[in-house]
Amino acid sequence: MSLAIDTRALSTEARRAPTRLWRRLATAYVAATRRAALRRELDRMDAHMLADIGVSRAQLRFELEEAGRRGR
Repeated sequence: MSLAIDTRALSTEARRAPTRLWRRLATAYVAATRRAALRRELDRMDAHMLADIGVSRAQLRFELEEAGRRGR
């Protein structure tokens, strides 16, 4: 029985995998942060401001709930 450890170098793909994973996580975090900020901003708008952009409070609530169901 040999206790020798395989000391072959990691392939280039294996070395890049953690970096790619980290980049994807960072991108997802930034996107989620932006969506949350947009929701907060829309929620703070009064009826007149929403009417200026052509959205009612009910439409806004519906769209936010729909986005929540879709996981966005």
